[in-house]
Amino acid sequence: MNLGVRTDWETWPTGVLNTQWGVDPRLGIAYSLGTKRNIVIRAGSGLFHGIVPAPLLACQKPSCGGQTKFRPQEDDLNSVTQLYGFVSSQGPGGLLQTAFNNLLNGSYPDNPANFVPGFQAPFTVVRFTKNHRQPYGIQNSLSLEFEPAKDVVLNISYLRTHGVHLGSFFNINQPAPTGNVLVHDSKGDAGFKNTFWVPGTGNTIPGAANPNLFNFFEADSRWYSEFDGLLINLNKRVTHHIGFGISYTWSKSLDDGPNPSFVLIPQDSGNFGEEKALSADHASHRFVGNATFESPTHMNAVVNNWQLSTIVSLESPHYFTKFTGFDANGDGFPLNDRVGIEPRDTFKGDSFQSVDLRVSRTFKLTERFSLQGLAESFNTMNTVNVRFFNTVYGAPDFIPAGTLGTFREGSPNPNYGTTRAIFNPRQIQLALRLTW
Repeated sequence: MNLGVRTDWETWPTGVLNTQWGVDPRLGIAYSLGTKRNIVIRAGSGLFHGIVPAPLLACQKPSCGGQTKFRPQEDDLNSVTQLYGFVSSQGPGGLLQTAFNNLLNGSYPDNPANFVPGFQAPFTVVRFTKNHRQPYGIQNSLSLEFEPAKDVVLNISYLRTHGVHLGSFFNINQPAPTGNVLVHDSKGDAGFKNTFWVPGTGNTIPGAANPNLFNFFEADSRWYSEFDGLLINLNKRVTHHIGFGISYTWSKSLDDGPNPSFVLIPQDSGNFGEEKALSADHASHRFVGNATFESPTHMNAVVNNWQLSTIVSLESPHYFTKFTGFDANGDGFPLNDRVGIEPRDTFKGDSFQSVDLRVSRTFKLTERFSLQGLAESFNTMNTVNVRFFNTVYGAPDFIPAGTLGTFREGSPNPNYGTTRAIFNPRQIQLALRLTW
């Protein structure tokens, strides 16, 4: 049994963040039952603190922090450059496009000579609360390990990790709802969605709790995550010229968007609960197999000292969020609006498959010197593995599939569901290694 504790802390200049202390107690237990199978039971539990997202904090002083606080508990880092935001009208094109075209010609939206109706005000990208807390994970594990055959070890483990006080930001200048609309999810179920437009403007002027400010994103530590996984590992060390390993994970990962990314900002600042969904990192199944084959070392000059290795990686699809592509709820921010009442991460991506190969041979030059030639290929089958998809639906609500003029899932966007980025294609690498 091992019992220990780890502590760390972060200090900051006065007026920035409060000093944060992390205390991490940890317990590990291992018990051998013996027997000819060498059965061992292991268990562990502990806390693991991280650090405040300092790179995001470093953005405040140059331009991101704005030049005024929204709430007294925020830090004192005013930016030296003031950013402004402008938004107008709902949907692509329209007044917002006009304002953008004018901006390219040097005319701001509030130019009296070329005025564009809309909302323009100082924009704060991120401002930290002084009591931003260190994130930490609560980790618990239980495993059973034994030898089902000679030179073979099987390990079956359960792992649970719960992330607490994870950092991100949200729009605290989003006003109280001024209305709601009846919309749907992708299954056709109906429900109401809050909107924040300024009343009486025909859904053209977004609302703000403080009308003198545009979006005001406050960084805090109020997000969480959960991971539960069953891990199975079977390994055979190299004997009689063959060795292999098999790893399989069956897991589920949930969170409410704990990542400082604009697309993960809660679309309704008053309802964090609706952000809970499968994590962007969730993959139900993951399989990795590897094998090594070695030739004899003292048979003949043709077959001596060869080695062939391979790795096979298989993973079930990741999930992505279906976005409208514009400000559909009238809070002035267009990047996080989801279609209808659809939850996060419901667009099913593609599975991942890859086979890597390595062939090598060692040549004994002298008693001291050896030369090894290697040929390696990654994604040998040149499988197209899609990494990201275009999930901009292009409408505030779902349209029945098959509607004239629409495309996948009824989207008016012909690029919806198409590939945005892929993993590496086949790569081949040749090398020589001199050892002495």
